[in-house]
Amino acid sequence: MFQCKDLFKLSSLSKMKIIAGNKGLHRVIRWSYKAESIHLAKWVHGGELLIVSKMVIHEENFDLYNFLKEAISLNMSGALLLTGTGYIEQIPQSVIDLSNQKHFPLFLIPWNTPLVDIFEELGHAIASINLINDKHKDLLFSIIFNNNLSIDYLKYQNPEINFSFDGSLQFFEINFLLPQNKNSFKMNDVDKDTICQFIHTLFQNEQIPILYSGYTKNIIGLMNVTNASTDTLNAIFNETLTYINENYPNYIINIGIGTKQQSLSKCKLSYEQASKCINLAIKQNKQNTIRYYEQLGLYQLFYDINNKTLLENFVSNILSKLIAYDEKYNTDLIKTLDVYLSKNCNLNQTAEELFIHRNTIKYRLQRIEEITNTNLDDAFTRLNFFNAILIKNFLQ
Repeated sequence: MFQCKDLFKLSSLSKMKIIAGNKGLHRVIRWSYKAESIHLAKWVHGGELLIVSKMVIHEENFDLYNFLKEAISLNMSGALLLTGTGYIEQIPQSVIDLSNQKHFPLFLIPWNTPLVDIFEELGHAIASINLINDKHKDLLFSIIFNNNLSIDYLKYQNPEINFSFDGSLQFFEINFLLPQNKNSFKMNDVDKDTICQFIHTLFQNEQIPILYSGYTKNIIGLMNVTNASTDTLNAIFNETLTYINENYPNYIINIGIGTKQQSLSKCKLSYEQASKCINLAIKQNKQNTIRYYEQLGLYQLFYDINNKTLLENFVSNILSKLIAYDEKYNTDLIKTLDVYLSKNCNLNQTAEELFIHRNTIKYRLQRIEEITNTNLDDAFTRLNFFNAILIKNFLQ
């Protein structure tokens, strides 16, 4: 994707300078729009570079602060102001403060710069980068869904892509959800592209090769981590979480990372593992998690057991009587047991978590022992219950 910082590479903008919003230079520019009215909503879709020339500033009721405020609310990428006599002559401090606060790049260029040259060069640059990004996406999906690819074939098909398939390869997946619509929603393409570019910049700064692409409500990436430490990856993903939470607070975010693979043919496994980390986080109603598949513990074992009937039978053998009792009498014995075990069998902490009296917890635990004919003082019994509840939640 073409970013605001790439504007400095265009010869038609050689006299351009930035005066505010430097922290937003990673923002993606999907196209440009030269304003002809002070009302923008009807004419833009988000991701445009706003060009402010003579026509719009002489409209009645034009106010630069409010104009840029609307542009920001419409998710435009930045603003290029033509300056000079009869054009923008002064930039109020309030405008600079707004741009810095919202990380909205604000550029200045002399009024006599030919706009046609800017439009032509910018259009070509955006089209060229979009072509490369499409190849990234095709390449990633080829790796995920085609088991017969060779490194030589990929290099031949994609000579312009700067990525080494030699060494340790590792997939990650970032999942986005909305609290009110967890099952299905279409993520804003501008948001997705901007986040992708932010992530790309983080990896680029650490000299970690990466292929990435966004689809539906996910961003997937393939990293060459041959020379990357776990601490560096953790720092990148933590910074990603912080950035998304600050700039896109409506999204629920989880990140999953598969295991390192030494051959291209096994990269599909790393992708599947990253997806399993995401699925587990969603099942557990978690958010802002960074999960490595190799750190899932027992859950990794559950995923690797192909015979799900074996897991279902284990749950039934241990919990069936409690499940039946809860359904018949509308009680919460399994939930009580789950919290009790997760709190290391501490009665007071269990009571606080469930907002009920300590004696009520003791009574429920006694009923659990009576119904299942077990003794919760026995460590092996507690272990069986704990594992059965884990598997039950995992299978749901």
